[in-house]
Amino acid sequence: MADFPPLAPVPPPAVRRTIPSDDWEACLDAWMMLLSIRLNANDQKFKLAAPQDLPAISFLESFYENAAAGDQGLQSGPKARNLRKLCFLTTRRYLLTLSNPPVELFNWKLLGNICCCYPSSTALKTSLSETWDIHHEKISSSIEGAKSLVIDRLSSGNPSAVANVITDLRRLTVLASVLPSCGQVLMAGSDFLDTLAESYQSTKTRNELRKILVANLYVGLISLLKESSANLSLLLDQLFSLKAVAGVDTPKMKGKATILSDLICSSDLLQRLEKYLNIHPQKRGEDLLSSLRVYQIESKHLHHRYQRRRKMDKGKSPSSGLQIEDEIHAHKMSLVLQVQDLFPDLGSAFIVRLLDVYNDNPETVISHLLDDSLASELQSLDRTEQLPPQAGPKHELAPRPTPPVFYSPPLEPISERRNVFDRDIDIAELSISGEAKGKLRFGRADPDLTADEVLADRSQHATNKAAILSALAAFDSDDDERDDTYDVADVGGTVDAVTAGVDADAEAEARNQRAAAENIDMILLRAYKSNPALFARDATTRRSQPRAQLKRETNMMDEAIEGWAVMLARDPKRLAKLENLLADGFGGSVSGSLNQPTLSSTSYRRPRAGDEQDDSESSGGPAGHGGQDRGRGGRSRGGRGGRGGRGGGPPGGQGEQSNPAAHRRKEENKASRANHNRRQQRAKKIARGGGMPG
Repeated sequence: MADFPPLAPVPPPAVRRTIPSDDWEACLDAWMMLLSIRLNANDQKFKLAAPQDLPAISFLESFYENAAAGDQGLQSGPKARNLRKLCFLTTRRYLLTLSNPPVELFNWKLLGNICCCYPSSTALKTSLSETWDIHHEKISSSIEGAKSLVIDRLSSGNPSAVANVITDLRRLTVLASVLPSCGQVLMAGSDFLDTLAESYQSTKTRNELRKILVANLYVGLISLLKESSANLSLLLDQLFSLKAVAGVDTPKMKGKATILSDLICSSDLLQRLEKYLNIHPQKRGEDLLSSLRVYQIESKHLHHRYQRRRKMDKGKSPSSGLQIEDEIHAHKMSLVLQVQDLFPDLGSAFIVRLLDVYNDNPETVISHLLDDSLASELQSLDRTEQLPPQAGPKHELAPRPTPPVFYSPPLEPISERRNVFDRDIDIAELSISGEAKGKLRFGRADPDLTADEVLADRSQHATNKAAILSALAAFDSDDDERDDTYDVADVGGTVDAVTAGVDADAEAEARNQRAAAENIDMILLRAYKSNPALFARDATTRRSQPRAQLKRETNMMDEAIEGWAVMLARDPKRLAKLENLLADGFGGSVSGSLNQPTLSSTSYRRPRAGDEQDDSESSGGPAGHGGQDRGRGGRSRGGRGGRGGRGGGPPGGQGEQSNPAAHRRKEENKASRANHNRRQQRAKKIARGGGMPG
């Protein structure tokens, strides 16, 4: 069985400082060559040799531990960066290729150091997620051991143990932020949270340790909402437990800082929980969120957000010794955001100074921040300092070459503004532009033309005559006093209703259409009386043979037939009218019907009690010669004197002229009736004569 050549571990920082630079470069070359051998080996050889390759595991552990501690020899320079890449690829192949990788690779310290070396690497997140899916039992067992270790060190109260637990908590925090499944393991159970809460309340706890405790708790709780299988019930249980430990409702704990108050006041946990509950509503979670909102308001004065709002720098603060460039490049701002993802309490100006010192390497900055190993000149800086607002671009007066011409798409033409007055003619503009010729003239068009010449000109006679006749045909002298009281319905239906100027064919077509509509009504009424269920609104009725026969007879759709039945049921008068026509033997043809049309009362009746003359006149309709009733066979009312039975007149034949009351009534109704009485009498005579004038 072929084995890989062994790898020497990376020496500690104290030993590495004694190694000359040339020898260190040779070590980097040797490590890169040996790692390349392992990466270039085929799968069969790698699977046979890798399980017994313990020197490679020792090298990876030493490399990640020193790199996470901020060893400059493993971070700066092209060879160091290439070695970091090869180490990551080798670790990934060991974890994902081997069915049973060495147990040392699942140690929580090694995984935490890897996450500290590559904090913003998407490939690392993907690789660890795949590793968790395959070997989650081994990783969970390692995380449980880390929980027990942290609980023992925090509970011991030993200062040295507390100093060591700071580094362990930072590793666990970074690991949980990269791999949320590890955060879920940390949050399982109540012993770990109880220990964090007790350590926070301890008077010996420093502010730095409190921040680390809150950060670890925040990352663990947020991990319960990040995964696709989010565990909301566990999150609510832990928040209720923290609420009980903090004594939110007890008077003695009012006004005291707790780990829960620091958590909800210094982070966005409640905002994330509220957003999740908006998507997945739950009564228990909403009640807890409301109570925590109240507790947040009560404890707001005890804490401050780790990520403060940017303040405007007026340039009045004293110089700190380290200068910042006026304009920050977008690449450097992205590096600043990478560091602020893990340390949101740090200001952007402070992070820029760290990047300047550590050669724009965010991994080195993060490792120094986690281990609290910054240089002495950086320890005294203000960690909340923010960058000033970026000013506009500076204009240089030095001459520059002409920039290349770039193609720009043509601009769309601006639409012309229009309004309702666009078609108006401006006389002044027409006269100026010369367009008024032929459109505008003052006085006569031809001053030399006489009236005799105009009358003698017969060229436009036919056109003018046709225009005059068409205008007269459209003119109605009685248009404003249209009286439809005595139309064809009032004279028995025997007078031809076709007026002058109306096309007889169009009127005949209209009568045929009305006859066809009444014929269809009769067909539908017979069907409705025989079988009302035929008009039901369901698919079975619509597909039935009687419905199809009714559709063929009426040439109507299903919706129209059903709507006819609905409207008939809503209108009892129409139903009674159609039933009367059906009872009289109406066969569906208007021309063959002998029924007299229904006449509505159109006479004016003035209510005047005690006036016999007025009552006789108003009840009998308009007064005419002989006092005949309209279209009712010419029955005479009789009278008490006067000519031809003209009722209401005084004796002696004076008639209405000698009666002041009748004269007054005549004058009152003159504006509404005019000569319609004589027209009505003529219509009655024509009706009695069979509709033939003369």
